[in-house]
Amino acid sequence: MSSYDGWAEIYDVIYGNFKEDLPLYLEYAKQKGSPILEIACGTGRVLIPLAEAGYEVWGIDISPAMLAKTQGKILKLPENVRKKIRLVQADMRDFDLDMRFSLVLIPAWSFISLLTVEDQIQTLEHIGKHLKDGGILMIDLFAPRYDFLAQDRRQAINKITIPENNHVIFRTEINRYDHSNQLMDADSLLEEYDEKGNLIHSFHLSLKLRYIFRYEMEHLLKLSGFDLETVYGTFDRKPYDYKSGEMIFVASKP
Repeated sequence: MSSYDGWAEIYDVIYGNFKEDLPLYLEYAKQKGSPILEIACGTGRVLIPLAEAGYEVWGIDISPAMLAKTQGKILKLPENVRKKIRLVQADMRDFDLDMRFSLVLIPAWSFISLLTVEDQIQTLEHIGKHLKDGGILMIDLFAPRYDFLAQDRRQAINKITIPENNHVIFRTEINRYDHSNQLMDADSLLEEYDEKGNLIHSFHLSLKLRYIFRYEMEHLLKLSGFDLETVYGTFDRKPYDYKSGEMIFVASKP
């Protein structure tokens, strides 16, 4: 069982409507063509739009529950789109698809689930083996902001409305930082209330993550044999400026 299995049922409620990154990925897909590999594809938020746009897309994820959700969505797609998608349960640190790709994507900060430098380099080296010469790797990370990190412990509460039933989910997220190891414990308490305000469901999810700074990531890419093309700070291709909160690395295989 993956630590991400528990997120499968709630992931689309929290992140399903996030589409800001899709135009950028579609733009690079248009430049590079098929086949495309998405690593940590989750419930298909990025993978399915790429297939609907006409690209052959492979998705790997460590979580069987996430892949099951994606497969359920794929079964509802037209046959010509379904045929363009292939799902594989695999660990990003150790996968072998016997394929080489024009474009590899790691969206939605998934790379920070790797907790050691060894895991990070191993993942990048496996990606390099699966990229065609001249292929592109895109990795989206959050930019570690010092005003957040300086707090040691940061709490935020978000309200999410479920359109299908008008239920409300309150998500209390507490992040704790281990600065000496660049680790973050992310704990989420989710409480679902019905239209009358009755608590009908609550559950706790937690993740351990490792935040990465800009030049650290550039060095990892170089060590793993990639050439850095650019670093965007937003999905509309503005340069990285730290305050944007995003780091989108675009690297190529020589």
